[in-house]
Amino acid sequence: MRIKILSVISIVLLVLLSSAAGFQDDFPVLRGPYFGQRPPGMNPVLFAPSIMSADMPAFCSVFSPCGTEFYFVSDSEDGETSDIMWMRKKDNVWTEPEPAPFNSKHIDNDICMTPDGYRVFWRSWRPLPGHDKPEDRSFIWFSYRTKRGWSEALPVECGDTFLQAGYPSITYNGTLYFPFRSEANVGESDIHFARFIGGKFGTPVNLGRSVNTQYIEGDMCVAPDESFLVVSCWNRPDNNGESDLYISFRGKDGLWSALKNIGKPVNNEHNENCPMISPDGKYFFFFRYDGKQCRTYWVDVRILEKLR
Repeated sequence: MRIKILSVISIVLLVLLSSAAGFQDDFPVLRGPYFGQRPPGMNPVLFAPSIMSADMPAFCSVFSPCGTEFYFVSDSEDGETSDIMWMRKKDNVWTEPEPAPFNSKHIDNDICMTPDGYRVFWRSWRPLPGHDKPEDRSFIWFSYRTKRGWSEALPVECGDTFLQAGYPSITYNGTLYFPFRSEANVGESDIHFARFIGGKFGTPVNLGRSVNTQYIEGDMCVAPDESFLVVSCWNRPDNNGESDLYISFRGKDGLWSALKNIGKPVNNEHNENCPMISPDGKYFFFFRYDGKQCRTYWVDVRILEKLR
């Protein structure tokens, strides 16, 4: 009897340890590009519902250029914490999600990757160097690849200070775009950029009134060649929901066109955020929240080009 009891206890402990490590017996076997899903057409469809689950809000769909890594943000149900997760493709099978090497015990979200795949940038409330408590506002951090994997996390220096901003996006030439709060802004949050010159980022530059308005410009992504950018805008009078996705195109003269509502079927009466372009330039990802469920969608990127 004692042997049977010990066996049962051992089995229970193994199950508990497996659960604590994040293993799931029912995690699906996913193979191939984009987890083997059928590519979308001109109507948005759910992306990876078995991973980007409504039960645990997940957003920011970031694939590496080589197609063998996937990063996303996993939010707690109460919205108080978030982690950057990653999956890797090994022998053509995708691993189960686990915290990324540069993730911390503090709030980490809004990740993006450079077009060459060698650096990642994200938003974090972790303590800055020399501080021992989490920051009251978010700063942009980055990590770079080494022979042993991702480097330690480092805060982005912009001008003569650390960059206090959110949702970053980066171009081929290393220019960083981000929503930024400043007393000189047009509105509460404006889109800015910082050029990477001489090994560092310069002072943030406001993108101007064609993009920035009296309303809130937040989550955004820029095309690697800076030909267009997509912005999540809040409380505009032409919104379908509380927040919609808008697009601006950059002309040959370097000027940005006025933001235009992307419209249906991307925007509806709910909130759309977290825009992202796949590294192959074929697909457009975004996040939708209807007050109850959180879902990630993807659609053919040509839906954006039609608005040019």
